[in-house]
Parts: sequence; structure tokens; C-alpha cells
Amino acid sequence: MLRKLFVILLMATAALADEASTAARLESLREDPLLLRRFLEQMPKGGDLHQHLSGTVYAESYVVWAAKDGLCIDTAVPAYTQCSAQSETQVPAAQALTDSVLYGKMLDGLSMRQYRGDESGHDRFFAAFGRFAALSREHTGEMLAEVVSRFARENVDYIESLFGQDRGAARNLGRKVQPGTSFADMRMFLLQNGAADVVTVARKTIDDAEAHIRSSLGCSSASPQPGCESTVRYLFETHRAFPREQLFAELLIGFELARADSRVVGLNSVQPEDSYGSMTGFDELMRMLAYLRPLYPGVPVTLHAGELAAGMVPPEGLQNHIRDSVLIAGAERIGHGVDIARERDALELLRTMASRKVAVEVCLTSNDVILGVRGKQHPLRLYVRSGVPVVLATDDPGVARNDMTTEWQRAVEEHGMTYADLKRFARNSIEYSFLEGMSLWSTEACRDESSAACRTFLEGSAKARVQMRLERRLREFENAELR
Repeated sequence: MLRKLFVILLMATAALADEASTAARLESLREDPLLLRRFLEQMPKGGDLHQHLSGTVYAESYVVWAAKDGLCIDTAVPAYTQCSAQSETQVPAAQALTDSVLYGKMLDGLSMRQYRGDESGHDRFFAAFGRFAALSREHTGEMLAEVVSRFARENVDYIESLFGQDRGAARNLGRKVQPGTSFADMRMFLLQNGAADVVTVARKTIDDAEAHIRSSLGCSSASPQPGCESTVRYLFETHRAFPREQLFAELLIGFELARADSRVVGLNSVQPEDSYGSMTGFDELMRMLAYLRPLYPGVPVTLHAGELAAGMVPPEGLQNHIRDSVLIAGAERIGHGVDIARERDALELLRTMASRKVAVEVCLTSNDVILGVRGKQHPLRLYVRSGVPVVLATDDPGVARNDMTTEWQRAVEEHGMTYADLKRFARNSIEYSFLEGMSLWSTEACRDESSAACRTFLEGSAKARVQMRLERRLREFENAELR
């Protein structure tokens, strides 16, 4: 018994030594951005819990897909569109493959590439989504394959991808609802008039996309590409600026889909938070979620809240979006949370988030580009000091022209985060994911990883399996740093 205890203590001491050495290595690179980048790229990062699928794809892919689909480019915008003989500003999308000027114009127009601050970053960022909308729904499989593979190369092993698996069907169903109908009557009408069919459409979208991922990455071949070992789950996308009945239909379908398919682990509501529809419809969104959530226990929700900065909306518009998302809608995670210091009773709200373990999905590059909030003006350190769980996320790396490693580097360079902080963020990204199953840290079954008890526990929990993979990869990373 004493010998076993001695061995355990030796192993724990060695692990601490490995972590300390790796932490020292990061500190030695803090002023060397090029080598720091390489260090962080190689570090296992866990997962990305906040990424919009269409905005995660790089514009170069959209150029190729538009040409293949026979679309046109409206050069006056620029945007991809269906071809029309009546338009004087359209050219075939395939022309961008041979016209370098047009090619560059499309890359710039569909992203923040070569952005020089000569226009609103907010407006340019959000305008990009409408410019590739004609493409994004038709290439879900290709998009996911690109995203999963790219993130795997950065040592990101888990993704919660946010998009509309229903391909707009829920919104169309909501158009059939009589305006002003009560929540209960809307739910009854939708369930009786096609909700199940929409869920079936959404599940087939996922089936087809996952088959494409496996095929395109060669996951059954002798030499699979990066990403085949990654774990992917999905968040259902709803639109908070849509008319009331359409938004309710999307929320209902999101809950029904998550209950029917374990691959859909939750839902979120998107669109610019400062838009008229989002601001004026916020209270109604809270009421919808307060009504629906008890009907679908166990289906998690993460909400964009506090993606605002002073001057974007009247001061009172900065005071309650995070608070109400947590206290009324019961959100398990908050996306962005940038205006937390302007929320009513902010310190009390931070204590509540810390005690409830409501994680914040921090998107540093996105917050800089869209809101102009960076450095000391960003609340990352406030969240960390307050004990609120933090995860780093990319948001829309294709549009922003960044990647996950960039987010980690900004956390180090702009916010003074240490290796211990980064390791905690990586662990948080799985602990506060919506992956099914119990956490690895909820049991002592895996104190001995080779035991039958541990194997049995891991078989019953997808979350614990991904956590175990992260722990093993972190150990390998730290051991490699010693060499």
C-alpha cells in the first residue's frame, strides 16, 4: 500500500514538473510572437464551442463552389447570386477563377481580408454572410469537412458547430401561424402541422454531412486525414430578429430536434444584437425560452448576449441582456458577454455566473473586429478574476481570417494569460460543452486509467472520452516540451 502511494506521489510530482517546465517555456516565448505561435499551435486546445459554420469557412472555398454550382457574381455588391439575363452587373462565378482582380474582390467582399478600417468593421463583417448565403446551405458536408480538418491540424479535437440543420424549413412552417397566437397554441399548431417532418429533414442534413466528412477525409482509408478522430456535435440556429411566429417555430424545432437526435446538443439564437429586431424582440425571446425550457428538460441553451459596446445602443440596452439570458432563459453558456461591466449589478451577476458555472465563450478577434473592443477594454480578465468559467472560441474565423491559435495568442499577448490559464480554458471547453454523458471529473473511476471501472465509465460517456483524450494529449505535449 505504501509503495503504491509512493508511486502515485512520484507520478503526480513528475506531472507537476512537466507542467511547470511547459509554463516556463511559454514565459520564455512571451515576447517572441513567431515562436509563441508555434508553441500554441501545437498545444492541445480541447474544443471550440462557438463557431458559426458558414462564417468558419474561408472565402476561397466559396469561390470554387460558386463556379461549380454555375452561379453568378453581382459585381456591384459583390455577392453570389442566381444568374439573371436581366442583370447588367452579373458575371459568371467561374470568371473569378481566371480573373485575379475579381478573385481578390470576392475574397475581400466575403471577409475582413485587407480590412483597413476605412468602413465600419461591424457592417462589413455582417454583410459578408448575405453575400455567400446562396452557397452555404448547399455545401454543408464540404463546409464541415473543411472546418473539422483545419481545426484538427491546430489540435482542436471537439467542435460544436452552429447552423440551421432544417435548411429554413422551420421558418417556413412558422409563416403558417396566425400572428398573435399564444405560445401554447403555437406549439400545438406546429406539432400537428409538420414539425416532425422538419425534424426529419434536419436529421437527414446531418446524416448526409457526416457521410461526406468521412468520405472526403478518407476516414476509412489506410491514411485518414486530420479530423477523423475529432468529435463533432451541432447546435441548432434560431434567428432572434425574425418575426415572432417564425422565431418561435425555430425554437420549437430546435428543442424537438435535440430531443430526437443526440448529435444536436443544444440551440442558440443569432443575428446582430444591436439590430432593431434583436433589441425590440429581446424580452419576447426570453419569454419564449422561459416557456419552452421546462417542456424540454435536459436540452441546453447557449445565447449570444452582451455582444455590444458603448454607443452601439442606448445605455439602457447594455444593462440586462446577459442578466436576463442567465436568470430568465436559464442559459448554460453565454456567447461573447462583452458588455458585462455595464450590466445592472454587474458584480452580483458575475458571482451568480460563477456559482452557477455559466461559462462565457470569449471571441477576442471577433470582439475586436465587430465591436472595436480589445486589450484592457475587454472583460476576459474580469471573468477570470471573478471565477466565471471561460472558454476561448473563434466565432467566424473564415470571415475574420483568423483561427483558434490566434485566439490563444491574443489571450497571452494582450491579456497576460499564463500556461495554467490556457490549460484551464482547454479543460473548460470540454467540461462546459454540451457533450452527452458525465464528466471525467465527476468520478474516481479513472484514477487508474487502465482499470475495468474506467473503461466501463468511458464507454458510457462521450464527454468523459473526449476529456480523457485531452488529458492524454496534454501530457504528451508537456512531456515533449521537456525534450
